Amino acid sequence: MAQSFEIQITCPRCGTEFETTGHTLVDMADEADAEVLWQLQNGSLNNAVCPNCQNSGLVPVPVVLHDPEREMLLAFVPNAQELDEQTLGELIGPVLQTFITSVPEEKQADYLFEPIVTDEPAALQAAARGELEGQDFDEEDDEEYEDDEEAEELSPEEQRQMAQRVELLQSLFESPDSLQRISTLRQYKFLVDDFFQQMVEVLMQQAQQAQPEVVPQLQKIMNEVEVFRASNPS
Repeated sequence: MAQSFEIQITCPRCGTEFETTGHTLVDMADEADAEVLWQLQNGSLNNAVCPNCQNSGLVPVPVVLHDPEREMLLAFVPNAQELDEQTLGELIGPVLQTFITSVPEEKQADYLFEPIVTDEPAALQAAARGELEGQDFDEEDDEEYEDDEEAEELSPEEQRQMAQRVELLQSLFESPDSLQRISTLRQYKFLVDDFFQQMVEVLMQQAQQAQPEVVPQLQKIMNEVEVFRASNPS
């Protein structure tokens, strides 16, 4: 049950704007995920290629890999070591919660609630090829994130609101100009809060390392969110 969303980016080399797909979940137990699993194994998953000049770069989104054979749930987060526990939970929590709730209760093994976090793309790729076991990752980091997951478990209502914020951010990315983005912010004013602003900030931090070409677009969105909140206090 691969999870994905469309994102609008601008090529840093030639300035071409184009849409690409960011995958956030790959389930090795699901035959429907065979194509995205193959892309993850060969390193092409979430690799955006400009249709004009063929310049390529990584789409800076978290990716969760489920390997039931090795009883491992691995979460790749760009720059994870630079993020605090709360931010990690906010980034990965919605993907994990959506996946876990889709698993029948009788099949929800303990390891599903003990995800391993890495910020190494090569480690994620090796795990997808079956070359790494859970014990190959640092146990201390694993325990730290486990505590975070217990503290950050979302209620159904919180999950719904998180999904709405993700959709709002996607819509802002796809908006062609500032006027339309402001109109969208007005329409979804109830979602434009501290948490949403923090989501944009985190994505900007990730993009600076993983995909700098999307930083200008994120900066525009951040500026507009700040101005909108200042002129529309809750």
